[in-house]
Amino acid sequence: MHNTGKEFEGILSAYFERLLEEAPTFAVIYGGLREGEGKLGRADAEFHQRREQARQKTLRQLENLSPRELTNEQHLDRLALRSLLLRETEDFARHRFELEPGAPEQVLSILFHELQRADDEPKRAAANLRGLLKKTPGFLEGAASALKRPEPVWVRIMEQTVDGANTLLDGVEKVLASAEARPSDAALVRGVRKALDHYRARATTLPPAPEGSFSLGAEGLQRRVRDELGLDYTLGQIEALAIAETERIGRLLKAECAKFGRGQSAEAIIATLRSEWRPDRPLLELYRTETTRIAKAFAAARAVTFPQDDELQVKPVPDFLRPMIPTAAYTQPGAFERRQRGVFWVNDLSLIKTTAAEKLAEQQQHFGLPLTCAHEAYPGHHLQFVTANRHPRRWRRLFAHAVFYEGWTLSCEQMMVDLRVDRAAWLPVQQLHDALWRCHRILVDLRLQTGRYSHGQAAGHLQKHLGFTRARAEADVNWYTTQPGIPMSYWLGRLEVARLHRRLVQGRGWSLRRFNDWLLSFGTLPQSWLEKYGLD
Repeated sequence: MHNTGKEFEGILSAYFERLLEEAPTFAVIYGGLREGEGKLGRADAEFHQRREQARQKTLRQLENLSPRELTNEQHLDRLALRSLLLRETEDFARHRFELEPGAPEQVLSILFHELQRADDEPKRAAANLRGLLKKTPGFLEGAASALKRPEPVWVRIMEQTVDGANTLLDGVEKVLASAEARPSDAALVRGVRKALDHYRARATTLPPAPEGSFSLGAEGLQRRVRDELGLDYTLGQIEALAIAETERIGRLLKAECAKFGRGQSAEAIIATLRSEWRPDRPLLELYRTETTRIAKAFAAARAVTFPQDDELQVKPVPDFLRPMIPTAAYTQPGAFERRQRGVFWVNDLSLIKTTAAEKLAEQQQHFGLPLTCAHEAYPGHHLQFVTANRHPRRWRRLFAHAVFYEGWTLSCEQMMVDLRVDRAAWLPVQQLHDALWRCHRILVDLRLQTGRYSHGQAAGHLQKHLGFTRARAEADVNWYTTQPGIPMSYWLGRLEVARLHRRLVQGRGWSLRRFNDWLLSFGTLPQSWLEKYGLD
């Protein structure tokens, strides 16, 4: 390896080793590293300043490297690292840590992570939970001191988060009680509840930032499109693309709906089919059967190579997690965990209902579960992430661009239709209805982050064009405000996969499996980067 290549490897390792040390929750949730368990780190202004100094140092080091001597794989890591650094530097420059009261979400996320561990390793989870509970008051106090003028939308999100904390903390108490309860446990949980209330009080009494301060702005969003999505489109071109896609997908959806009778909307068709659906076995068994069936169908179609020695458990949601998990959810393994075990959680609320009508109504919320299985399990998120976690370049496993992983899962849904893995008449309607939602996400994300939409206008867009309830639309937009460029990544990523499919499968004659295996072999990076550095 040339000196420049060795120097780059040192820069890359030094940055991530420091990050994993200073951000233990990241190390645990995404890395799967035991060294960070039971720790929270810090979130005060000094911490943010120190992280920014590390980013600026790394950016300067990258600027002084001649890219000519880097390998193609190093180029991919160079682009990914630079993208990460620029995003975080941009957020620091606009004082996001002074605007966003997000510390409660950080605490609850790591507590939730340990609660999921408790189903298999109760003693380990309990020890970690106690460590986290002890450190939470100090962590929240430091984070609260960094707040200056909180963004009003983010304050409302924080209040909803704190309101929901009691349910999660009830679950924490149950886990601690089941794993050799200690007299001090109740006091630890009370201390966290009190600290959350103090944090809320500070965030809600500080003078608020101007409405819409969450917006990144046109220049910042354009940079993210280029450096995180890997696209050379202007914002105007993205808007034109999104409008054209909503019209195209809308026409396809209308044609599929016509097969069920004239004048029926997709929402009405899906609602009718859901009401007529009667599961022929317990939901957990049905999810397990469908996950296996769909995996076998994709394997038989030679659509993709399945990973070796991975593990996917389809498990019922424990009682203490029921209020916090929707109908189904997936937990990916950490990037560095030896045991690559993913968990596909099934929340069957019919089990806690009493009447037959109530039980059936809850079961019917799982209508369309074959698409869920393909999206979350095989060949969707589980297969993609465990493949990425085997990449020989260690730090590649920590890069996760939504334009790839969400573009991949939407492609998996399309393959369900194309390969006739499931021949149900409802499948194209459901798939196209969800695709239309992702197309409108592009417009809402773009207009929200450039200040053309207020929060209320963005929610109104989803109500008007997709029939969302006000509550669902507002919840969706809440997430959009915090993740600029991510909502648009879903369908833009899907289109990128389709574009490469046309070039390599239709153009070069690659088999579907060769194409999908090639796509997955680089980790979780923008498709255009793979095209530039991963093709002969």
